[in-house]
Amino acid sequence: MTGPQLHSALSVESMDAISVDTEDTHMSYLDLRVNDTNSLRSSILSYKWQHGRRYHAYHDGAYWGPNDEKQQDAEDLMHELFRIVLDGKLHDLPVNNFGIVLDVGCGTGIWAMEFADEYPSSDVVGIDLSPIQPNLVPPNCHFEVDDVNTHWTFPEDHFDFVHVRGMSGSVPDWVEFHKKAFRHLKPGGWVEHVEISCITKSDDGTIKQGSALVTWVELFTKIGAALGKTFFACEEASAAIQHAGFVNIHERRVKLPIGTWPKDQHLKHWGAWNRQFLVQGLEGFSIRGMTDLLEWSYEEAQVFLAQMRKELVDPKVHAYVEMCIVRGQRPN
Repeated sequence: MTGPQLHSALSVESMDAISVDTEDTHMSYLDLRVNDTNSLRSSILSYKWQHGRRYHAYHDGAYWGPNDEKQQDAEDLMHELFRIVLDGKLHDLPVNNFGIVLDVGCGTGIWAMEFADEYPSSDVVGIDLSPIQPNLVPPNCHFEVDDVNTHWTFPEDHFDFVHVRGMSGSVPDWVEFHKKAFRHLKPGGWVEHVEISCITKSDDGTIKQGSALVTWVELFTKIGAALGKTFFACEEASAAIQHAGFVNIHERRVKLPIGTWPKDQHLKHWGAWNRQFLVQGLEGFSIRGMTDLLEWSYEEAQVFLAQMRKELVDPKVHAYVEMCIVRGQRPN
């Protein structure tokens, strides 16, 4: 794989304030749905159930989220949201010729499968703790059950592209993770890290102190400390990639509205998808951490989540989260 001339300096794209659509009723972009997937293989399907949600059994506790159909729907909504933000693309790299590709924390496998279809000369492997990927996949795509925080079984200098997405709260040290990715990439290979921040913001002060949206950040600060894995991967990705030794680093940060309150039609569309993703995945994001780690009762957690949903769909709350797309290249 070839790339542009090497530069160690970091380039960052800036963000503008979002204009509010004062005529929006927030009712025209609801009820988006994505189909769930089937299991990859039956040999490790001894799942754990808690509060009516299903969790992976392999390295139980290594990942905080459920892997049931409801959460798979949320993951696939997130995938479609990312594709919309990236203008239909599966990556934001300055190259389009790929050999061996690793999709870290592949989830339902939707990104890996679509990438394999779009780049038929590539060889794509997706790894995840949960065997929830379908059996019918492109011939140049396969999946493995593995924990990315343990020793990677792949050779060093092996991959042309390492894709990392939606891994907040899953990795104890992002610098060490990206150093590992660096070693397993070929010289000239690329890493891309995509995350959505858990910090909700507003440009006009419509998120009030003491609101559930503010408490949400405080909760995940505590849950991350208890797990030893930060939920602020969006805030750390760029620096981690830089400290790992990559060059040609570029960070793109965009504001993802929550809801259809923006005046701009593209942002309104993004906001509809983002709100549906957050509402769909809300309980799965938090219920285990709140009850097991923070020792909330199930009933207390559900009351808080009901308030969160109320604020997420309130058109008077002009909330957004930031999304980062960070790429870096291993020097030749």
